[in-house]
Amino acid sequence: METQEIAAAARHFAAMARIVGPDPKAVKMRRHAFHLHQSGSTTLSASALLLPRGALADPPPLLDRICAAHEHSAGDVALTAASLVEPFLVAEQRGNPGEEFQPRLVAEAHLHVLVEHEELGNTRDGKSGPPRWLSARLLAMVDVPTAAGSVLSLLKHDESFIGRPSWDVGWSLANINQKQVENDLRSSPESNRNNASVELMDPLMLAKSATRIAILGIPTVSSNAIGEQNARRIHVSMMQHRGDPLLIVGSPFGLMSPFHFFNSISVGAVANRLPPCSMKCSLLMADTHCLPGMEGAPVFDKNSCLVGLLMNPLRLKGSSVEVQLVITWDAICTGWNKKLEETRRNPSELPNDKNADSKTTELKHPDNYGRFVSSTVYNVNHYYISPSSIREAISAVVLVTVGDSSWASGIVLNKRGLVLTNAHLLEPWRFGRTSPLGVQTSFTGEFLSVRENRSLQPQQCKFSNEDAVKHEISLFNLGFKREKRISVRLDHADSQVWCDASVVFISKGPLDVALLQMEKVPIELNTVRPEFVCPTAGSSVYVVGHGLFGPRSGLCSSLSSGVVSKVVQIPSTQLSHPSGNVEADNLDIPVMLQTTAAVHPGASGGVLINSHGLMVGIVTSNAKHGGGSTIPHLNFSIPCKSLETIFKYSAIGEPAILEQLDKPNEVLSSVWALAPSSFPFIDNPPEKAKEEKVLEFSKFLSDKQANLKSSTDLKELFKHKIPSKI
Repeated sequence: METQEIAAAARHFAAMARIVGPDPKAVKMRRHAFHLHQSGSTTLSASALLLPRGALADPPPLLDRICAAHEHSAGDVALTAASLVEPFLVAEQRGNPGEEFQPRLVAEAHLHVLVEHEELGNTRDGKSGPPRWLSARLLAMVDVPTAAGSVLSLLKHDESFIGRPSWDVGWSLANINQKQVENDLRSSPESNRNNASVELMDPLMLAKSATRIAILGIPTVSSNAIGEQNARRIHVSMMQHRGDPLLIVGSPFGLMSPFHFFNSISVGAVANRLPPCSMKCSLLMADTHCLPGMEGAPVFDKNSCLVGLLMNPLRLKGSSVEVQLVITWDAICTGWNKKLEETRRNPSELPNDKNADSKTTELKHPDNYGRFVSSTVYNVNHYYISPSSIREAISAVVLVTVGDSSWASGIVLNKRGLVLTNAHLLEPWRFGRTSPLGVQTSFTGEFLSVRENRSLQPQQCKFSNEDAVKHEISLFNLGFKREKRISVRLDHADSQVWCDASVVFISKGPLDVALLQMEKVPIELNTVRPEFVCPTAGSSVYVVGHGLFGPRSGLCSSLSSGVVSKVVQIPSTQLSHPSGNVEADNLDIPVMLQTTAAVHPGASGGVLINSHGLMVGIVTSNAKHGGGSTIPHLNFSIPCKSLETIFKYSAIGEPAILEQLDKPNEVLSSVWALAPSSFPFIDNPPEKAKEEKVLEFSKFLSDKQANLKSSTDLKELFKHKIPSKI
């Protein structure tokens, strides 16, 4: 289906919820990115999934049970993020989810749901009017345990959480509101205690709160024709994979102006799945641009089938980095099935339980909940997975850890276990480059704590009977082989396997590349396929790497999408080792790819692939502001055209081939330092010639290499190494 068709179908099940309540001290907006406060009342809004009765052929039985218990069997429901209503719960229930089926709002708090006008059956002459508000009431606030467990695994993925958590749940813009509230209420002991409780919230409680869903009861939403009723059935997506397209219908900043923001469309792709290496998925990481107010929005796949609900994002404290998360419908149905079993053992949990129809309590297999899928859609969607070429490229990306200091990504080049990664992972002190323009290159590696690294133990797996390939290792690489343990993790469909690795080659030239060799080669080993024809500006690309979350999270590599925004080229005459047979008059040799795909720390050495799953480059660095913050959507990769020497070595294993990469090249060094160009085809004012110096670091390393006579000399060099900029 085209994006326009998916959006048109999805809008029938998208809504916006708002709550208005008394707030004389203006504290209810805490942890919310936007609000409306006037005359002692605060208004908040969020997106919602609209579920007209009959839209799901087999709705979750718990949903029917809740409606029956609240005498709402004749009405419809909307699902939204519980964070919308939690600030207006009565004091005894705030922060206490014990009465999830009997939530009570403070007096004078009111809920409304905004729906498309045509959903009310009021269309005339094929024309729809403006959206309409419907009164709503809070029926329940139900947890999704499996999704909460996945969020918890991300919150606690490093040992630092107990001391000072590095991750939080919520929009980064909510920090502004939080600080304003704290400044306004410093004199209030009660408010200070409430603020402290928010800051010191137990990670498990935070994870549960983030994935809790509010069920709202609304009047019946009817359609004006039987034919339309058939068209308004909602189908459920069966399975999602990394790279699968997603479409979200939400209302960012909705209450500020519904006319502008109601049911806006955002598109993206599945970046990752949790839990890792599991067939059943409870949480998706989404590579998509979302804004505050879109929490609770329904998420759809390429066939306009329901995937799940968008939740509040994970936020890296002290930065603007946000990770968008989607609770899958499968997790919702599975969790609510277990909850229904609990209510059967303890019927008093539901109010007026005697009114519940016994037929609605019949338990079914959780996989059957909420599924209405025609035979056509089932065949397309259940068996649809990302193209095999994309899957192969994803499985060729490995996690690389170096000693107890750092981790990044790598790319498997051949079946003998040769891995391509970045040199700065092994020698970060070499790459402290700063542009005279005030923009720096930030290399996307990350550090491991000592405790974290000790937990990374190799696991048993099947290895090839052949010994690992033996490579000639230069004197320059001896220090790393002897002093630091290098490990490589392969991610299979149902397991993760660790293997030791050794250094084969570290480029001393301007290209930030290195080669590792697995010491034992697993039988299950997928390799990347290169594309030496450079992509053009505007081409769609994907980045696959291990960004943001470290090895302890257990996450497989994540995928992000974007386009090639710029291809940086230099004349072939400026290359000391031109790739392939280049004609003398060819002035267009690609040496750098700039993309808009999101790249975060840990993605160094990840693969840049095109829409056919072919490798077009290796991810190397981000741009970084002079103040130190990285720019995720401005990043740089080495194109495969510049890596032909590497792939030639991978094929024939002749060490002499790699010597070409060690030659210094001032022009190429200046490109990767983001330094102003001194190329003859770019005119520079003569008075600035002295200021625009290119880096001579490659030449420095070459000179040093000539003077290195032993590993003792190498260690002496390390004593004077430049501090890492990672």
